[in-house]
Amino acid sequence: MTITFAESGMLKLAPLIPLLPLLGAGLVGLLGARVLKAASHWIVIVAVAGSLLLSLMLVGVVFCMHDLQQYDATYHIYSWISPAVDISFDVNLRIDPLTAVMLVTVTLVSLLVVIYSRDYMRQHRKPERGYERFFAFLSLFVFSMCTLVLAGNFLLLYLGWEAVGLCSYLLIGFYYQRPAAAAAAKKAFLVNRIGDFGFGLGILFIYLWIAPHAQPGQSPLDYAVVFEHVQNLSQAQCTTIALLLFCGAVGKSAQLPLYVWLPDAMEGPSPVSALIHAATMVTAGVYMVVRCGAIFVESPLAMAVVASIGAVTALFAATIALAQYDIKRILAYSTISQLGYMFLGVGVAAADSAIFHLYTHAFFKALLFIAAGSIMHAMGGVVDVRRFGGLRRVMPVTCVTFVIGALALAGFPFLSGFFSKDEIIHAAFQEHFILGLIGLVTAALTAFYTFRMVFLAFGGQERIPDGVHAHESGRWMLIPMIVLAVGAVGAGYVGVTPCVGGFAGWVAPHGWFHDFLAPVVAPFKHVTAPVHTGLVGAEGLVHGGGGYLLMYVSAGVSILGIGLAYGLYIKKPDWPEAIRDILPRTYDLLSNKYYVDEMNDTFVVQPLRRTSNLFFGIDRFVVDGVVLAVVMVPRTLGAVFRTLQDGAIQSYAVTMTAGLVLISLMVWLVG
Repeated sequence: MTITFAESGMLKLAPLIPLLPLLGAGLVGLLGARVLKAASHWIVIVAVAGSLLLSLMLVGVVFCMHDLQQYDATYHIYSWISPAVDISFDVNLRIDPLTAVMLVTVTLVSLLVVIYSRDYMRQHRKPERGYERFFAFLSLFVFSMCTLVLAGNFLLLYLGWEAVGLCSYLLIGFYYQRPAAAAAAKKAFLVNRIGDFGFGLGILFIYLWIAPHAQPGQSPLDYAVVFEHVQNLSQAQCTTIALLLFCGAVGKSAQLPLYVWLPDAMEGPSPVSALIHAATMVTAGVYMVVRCGAIFVESPLAMAVVASIGAVTALFAATIALAQYDIKRILAYSTISQLGYMFLGVGVAAADSAIFHLYTHAFFKALLFIAAGSIMHAMGGVVDVRRFGGLRRVMPVTCVTFVIGALALAGFPFLSGFFSKDEIIHAAFQEHFILGLIGLVTAALTAFYTFRMVFLAFGGQERIPDGVHAHESGRWMLIPMIVLAVGAVGAGYVGVTPCVGGFAGWVAPHGWFHDFLAPVVAPFKHVTAPVHTGLVGAEGLVHGGGGYLLMYVSAGVSILGIGLAYGLYIKKPDWPEAIRDILPRTYDLLSNKYYVDEMNDTFVVQPLRRTSNLFFGIDRFVVDGVVLAVVMVPRTLGAVFRTLQDGAIQSYAVTMTAGLVLISLMVWLVG
């Protein structure tokens, strides 16, 4: 007798995946300052490790049931709201391959970041410096992200979505004494509110338009109910819902025009940057769009918008990274660009490739951020790559791991980023030549600016900032870096299938990973995308060389970008300065990030501030003035008549005499 997924005891343990980090956050919050103190990290490490273990078990169960095609994807915990009417709101968990992959990715990266933070935050080991507060926030963040991923309906998804935003505000603003950190936290929170407003409206429209089609007792916000009845909606309704949901994804995943919060989020500690910008918060938008694929594929316009925004954002952010010198900001713009790649993949109906890139990106981007934190830690907080160099001798382990992460980000052949990025570019060319070309150009720029950063930091002669004792990091920081480096090399091989046919056949896509996700991304497979030739024969690129020509081109572009960076920053280090002198306006434009922040301040912030000042003035001087005028009348009369009741007999006698004289005078005048 074969047990079903619903009968396997794993479903009963699934709620523990988010609850363990929540319990860890509560214990550290209650006991950290008085009892745990410098040992606060142990509670969080154990809690997140427990979530990772359960997530790995869940993957195993889902895989076995997936192979037998006998799993139930929805697990009901309890009814949240059960009104007298036939509509209810339940707390459901959605257990399927997408959930399993996301949970393992989130919990694994989170565990490594928490372990890394033990040494990185050691200067904060006194309660007043926030050591236990930091780990409580980390654990709460993991709970929020796991809740978002496990949610089985849009209501619970929204709860996790907003909780992630709150935790990001707390973590980005951890150094709240610094004005820049406080401002960055507020910026992240407010910019995300713009996208989340649209996201909330999208959920509201789902409820309004799905409820009439739901059966008695069904929740119109459950994924299963929504995806079952979405075909009953008109294309205009599907487009409206999809675009509103995508507003939330644009904010959370830092796409144009709501990307501006993410570079400033670098004001938080480096572990926070690794956690937020690798596998967790910023990928929530990609996860949500793939999860809602049944809605998006019903609207060609929405799919086109997703692909276009992703492609433009990828190229836009990559160009900005060319002229930055803050190592963490370079990685931040790289994250924005790679997220654009993921949305490009979703928009061209290659959702499995987008999730594949999300999975591989988690390893090499988390590695790069914590390696950058190791550099910053050794350089006394200096993040400007112009102020140090030749660190390969001082920090050999950090150097090796950083280079591995950089190679994966650049899409170097045989590393994880190469496989996932190549699949998205291939799918983009199948959709439209321009989209594919943008993906290819972005890949070249990514390789160039990534190794520009590598050669500036680790190449050339040794340069150390004055007063800094450069040193390699401790084992608590190095071990997570080494583990992530292994992932940056090998994570991509779950998406390829070893087979005959030489090199091209050996790296043929659609391996175990894609087969595993097939049931979840099935709606995207019904979207047909003919090859558009455009200006050049895109069909030749896609199908040439037995279908692998584009893969060779992609690999060549990566190597070319790395070689160009080597030539400019190692062989001819004077040339970049000469190029800046030849193209000063272009350099200023990129260096100042296209002046987007300045334009936002001029056309959005300042008008809103002036408008708010105007209304504040109206409230203070007009509304309050009218109220004060109304109040002054009885107050004045009271002040006048109060003098008549002062308790002095002489005053009463004078008043009576004056009254008698006044009455006599009036009688005399009338008579």
